[in-house]
Formats: sequence, C-alpha cells, structure tokens
Amino acid sequence: MSLTIRCFRPADLETLRRITVEGFDGIAIDQHVEEKFGVQAGRDWRWRKARHVDEDVAANPAGVFVAEEDGKVLGWISTRVDHETKKGRVPNLAVDAAARGRGLGRKLIEHALDYFRREGMAFAVIETMVNNPVGQHLYPSCGFAEVGRQIHYAVKL
Repeated sequence: MSLTIRCFRPADLETLRRITVEGFDGIAIDQHVEEKFGVQAGRDWRWRKARHVDEDVAANPAGVFVAEEDGKVLGWISTRVDHETKKGRVPNLAVDAAARGRGLGRKLIEHALDYFRREGMAFAVIETMVNNPVGQHLYPSCGFAEVGRQIHYAVKL
C-alpha cells in the first residue's frame, strides 16, 4: 500500500464531506449549538459542517490536500494563506475513522506546513475545541504552541 498526499480534485468533494462530518461528530461548534437550541433554519449541524468543505475548496483550492491510499481517500486538510500578514491557517483537518491512528493527520499537517513555507508564510495557526483530545495532542506534537483560548457563546434569536 502506498500513501500519497495530492491536491484536491472536484470528484473528492462528497468523500471529504463525509469524512469531515464523521470526524467532527461530538466536537463541532454547530453540533453544540444544535444540542442547546435545536436544528436551525431547517439544516442540521452535519449540513453546516459539510458546507465548511465547500467553503474551504472555494477559498483556496490549491491549498486543499488529500491523503489517498490505493485510490481510496483517507483524509484531507485545508489551508488559507494571507500574503500580507504572512499567516497560514488550517481551517479543517479530518481523517477517515478506519484510517485513524496511523499518523495521517500528522502527515497532512506536515504537508500543509511545507505548503505554507513555499508560499512564504512566516507562521501557521490551527485551532481545536477543548473537547478534542486528538487535536490537543497532535498539534503541539507537530510544533504548534498554545497561544490563547476562546469561549464560544450562542443565543437564539
């Protein structure tokens, strides 16, 4: 088996949506809002999270990378670059449940960091929820340092 990390292709979209929704179950902000206030505007948190994939692809298609093994998509990472501030950002990272624990998340992050360097970024940021122990372990082990915490609030209108 040969793992490759390649650029996003439009044919990947549905698989990336599925992997993302599965991977963010239990940690997605929109899921927590829905648990507190119910489904909003007739769309559940899964629809909202899947939409993040579409937004990432539209914002920076050249910075969306897919981990693939023997033709099967196993994970992906999205990036944003701000050439004025020299900041690279990782909005989303997800690995298929069947492929977790094999270091794919780390490989995707390393690939994204190399991309940021090629793009001339001076630093990179990534965030995770307090209830995501995988992110809290993985990101520091990839060289990220915690620089702050944020609390999310919501109100039903």
